[in-house]
This record gives sequence, C-alpha cells and structure tokens, in this order.
Amino acid sequence: MRVPSRAVPVRLLAAGLCAGLLSACDAPAAQAPPGAAIVAAPAMEEPLPDPVAATVARLRDVAATGSHRDLARLASETPNFRSNAAGMTHQDYWYLKLRTGDWPMAQVERVLAYRFGTTQTANGKVYVWPWLAALAPDEITPVAARDIDRLLGAGQADALRKGEIWPGYVLGIAEDGTWLYFVSGTG
Repeated sequence: MRVPSRAVPVRLLAAGLCAGLLSACDAPAAQAPPGAAIVAAPAMEEPLPDPVAATVARLRDVAATGSHRDLARLASETPNFRSNAAGMTHQDYWYLKLRTGDWPMAQVERVLAYRFGTTQTANGKVYVWPWLAALAPDEITPVAARDIDRLLGAGQADALRKGEIWPGYVLGIAEDGTWLYFVSGTG
C-alpha cells in the first residue's frame, strides 16, 4: 500500500514561506508618521580650493612629523600671523604650550580633523576649523550647541550665544592658501 506523499504540500508551504519572508524585506512605504519632524538634509561641504588644500596638507605634515619650531617657521611665512595675545613669538609661545602638556602640533592635527566653516572678511573668504568656531551667536542651533558642549564642555554654547570668545583652538586659512592664525581662546 502506498502512503500519500506529503512532499508536494511541504514544498508549497516552503515556497509560500519564502515568498512571505522576501516580501517582508521590501522597503517600507515612504510615509512619515503624523507629527514627525521634517529635517532638511545637511548641505554638502564644498571642496577646499587648491591653495587652501595645499596649506592644510603642509600643516598636517608638520603636525604629524614636525616640531613646534617647524610650526613657527610655517607661521612666520605670513606677516601678522596670530598665534597668541601675549606678544610672544610663535616659537616661544608654542614651546610654552608644549612644556605645559598642550602640544601645538597635536592641536593642529585635532582641529583639522573637524569640518571647516567659512567666514567672509574685508580681505576675502577665510576657511575656519572647527566649523563651529565660525558660527555667529544667532547661528548656534540646538545641534551645534550640543556639538560645542561636547567639544568644549557643558555650558560653552550658552556662553558663546552671550558673546563670549571661542575658548578652544581655532585655525584660519585665507582663500589664497595663506595661513592666518592658529589661536586658543585661552592664550
């Protein structure tokens, strides 16, 4: 006596199960739930002009393999370069920072790892690192405030909104590639 085969119904069941699983992998409908926030995608960051990119490459090279003297030599190529408000030479100031454990080369490398922002000055466009330092007090959004507080410490975004100076390191390069400043708000 022959027993009826269950293979056909099992195959049908398996095929149906596979089809159901595959349909579960389809992308959900592009429908936002009621009350969902609509957020514009962040603007694409513009590419650096070639002269600015070349200066960034030089700075990264000095930061990775150079000394505070090399950094000072590079800074001295720009008349009126700003490194400090104490009236010290760049080399003396950065040596002092180095002796206190605040390695200028590491700070250059760290600052350049952030996105850049831009600001328009009387002498043209300046590329500023980190981008957060280029924000005017009324441009500090909740997201930027969170990032500022993560970078500089709790409450710093509120202080900047009230007109305080940027307390961390900031680096600026002119559109023609001239390195203009590398300063710390504390120095």
